[in-house]
Amino acid sequence: MKKVLITSTRWGHISIAKGIAEALKEKYQVEIGYTEIEPFSRISYHFVYKFFPGLFRIAFGLSGLDALRQLFNSFVERDYKPKLEALIVKAKPDIVINIHFAFDSSLKKLQGKYHFRLVNVLADPWTFSKVQISQGVENVTFDKYSLEKLKLLDPKAKVTASGWFMEKKYQGVSKIGRKVIRKKLNLNPDIFTLCVVSGSEGTFNIFKILSTFLDRRYKMQVIILCGNNSEMFSIVKTLRTISEKIRGPKIFGVAYTESMELYLRAADLVIGKAGPNTMFETVATLTPFFAISHVAGTEDGNLDIIRRYGIGFVEEKPRLAAQKLKEIVKNPKVLNKFTKSLESLADYNQESGKKLLKILEQ
Repeated sequence: MKKVLITSTRWGHISIAKGIAEALKEKYQVEIGYTEIEPFSRISYHFVYKFFPGLFRIAFGLSGLDALRQLFNSFVERDYKPKLEALIVKAKPDIVINIHFAFDSSLKKLQGKYHFRLVNVLADPWTFSKVQISQGVENVTFDKYSLEKLKLLDPKAKVTASGWFMEKKYQGVSKIGRKVIRKKLNLNPDIFTLCVVSGSEGTFNIFKILSTFLDRRYKMQVIILCGNNSEMFSIVKTLRTISEKIRGPKIFGVAYTESMELYLRAADLVIGKAGPNTMFETVATLTPFFAISHVAGTEDGNLDIIRRYGIGFVEEKPRLAAQKLKEIVKNPKVLNKFTKSLESLADYNQESGKKLLKILEQ
């Protein structure tokens, strides 16, 4: 049995890595090799992510310049090539599936030394820079539109559209009724349920609609997924106390959880930052998504996906987003119009594993 090594970080890429591993495990011996991000890069990224996600637009725009791409590669190879080589020496893979673009140039050089097949899975569905395209190897992307966009950036690139990779538990939970899951989570099964997502690191931008969370005119319960942001979790506990005193919506804070699929499925609507994994995992649970925030640059295309595929709403202006949410809570039936689109996209993504297997068999 051939061995596959998936190279990933422990950030949002971990969800994609686990989805790929599940899809391949019956035909391949699969191992996920995690490479930790350097401390300075990690700290600076987390700070901007939490408080100033709009600044990412500048870095993303610069990443497309050829001169900076070469400089970027020389910089990241110094940090990551030794770590990646250690993983390869230990695993002895026949195939390496890479998910993080910063590892690409290092893996290219290691490929010549250790003679493995390299496959590049793009971790952004509709927004790309040249630095994300791996030249001379198979690039696996989300859909036909992203394939065409990559070809415009690099006509020589070898690209295949597969759908989005995620763990099977997200599709599986869609077969369970929302009320059943709410009871399991000790939630009221009979009132409008809102799930607020802030991304893996917990961006504070989700609080732009805070006024709606604390409005006692609306009968609903609000689940706030805080990711790894302990400060946000503390704030949510305070919000819950305030809401209880004014007899407002019931608020539940959830720290990082491995059962995110249950909260997404329990909700009538998921609202928050439009990260690709959260967005597609929400689609898999057949729940509409309302984007009120995104990381500028790399996640711009995610907002277009929501509109083009008809899987939810987009409104990032605080006043308008709050107003839209209030309209939805008053009339939840407006969400029914997304049902067919959600089912269609969920079915498409469910085939991603089979398509990757076909690529590896070529």
